[in-house]
Amino acid sequence: MWTEAFVITLGRAVERRGQVERLRAACPVPCHVVEAVDGDALSEEERNKVYRRQLHSPRYPFRMKPAEIGCFLSHRNVWQRIVDDNLDTALVLEDDVELEPGFNNAFAFACTKIRQGDYIQFRVRPIRGQRCSTSLPFTLHTPVVTGFGTVAQLVSRDAAERLITFTREFDRPIDTLLQMKWLTGIMPAAVFPSFVREVSQSLGGSTIQGGTNSMRQVVWRELARSLYRAKTAWLSRRLRRVCSCARV
Repeated sequence: MWTEAFVITLGRAVERRGQVERLRAACPVPCHVVEAVDGDALSEEERNKVYRRQLHSPRYPFRMKPAEIGCFLSHRNVWQRIVDDNLDTALVLEDDVELEPGFNNAFAFACTKIRQGDYIQFRVRPIRGQRCSTSLPFTLHTPVVTGFGTVAQLVSRDAAERLITFTREFDRPIDTLLQMKWLTGIMPAAVFPSFVREVSQSLGGSTIQGGTNSMRQVVWRELARSLYRAKTAWLSRRLRRVCSCARV
């Protein structure tokens, strides 16, 4: 299986260059640095070519920030690299993740389980979901509701191609769209334990910053977020199916 790795990093995030080099050194496969799309540097016309509000149901209640659009486009660029380079799979990393001792084993386990069309996450938070396959001490889960975050994942070529096609236009952040498996046809799985850790705070904080909101706006956003997540969870539960333990 031909696998390479890509680390996505924003060119102006100079404080993260040391972390990028650590990731390259720690990667278990050949690793390439991919410059992220700077959403703040895109013109309104460039953003409007790909961003279209309330494109899918359930309606995403918030307008995407330029940085979120840039993040989405950065991942699309990596998916295109996977297809163009005819890779079987690729390890896709963001520059605010740390690969801990044990990650190479978690990665090797994921490589034995992935098939074309699959998308496997290495999550930084505990997984709640259906256990699919086990090879102690690792398990592969298919969560009912796909978890947030795209700091580390193993992406198959067919999944990358499907996502490229589906996201010529998009209306919500990338991790939120990945929850919509009833539309994408991709059922993200997750490895536990993953041996990855999110370290953005030690690198100066997230490069996707929020604005300052009034108390009224904060309350509205929390209510809208809760309602949206409830709809997503309902649709995910409706789609739930038994994962075959014969998958090897």
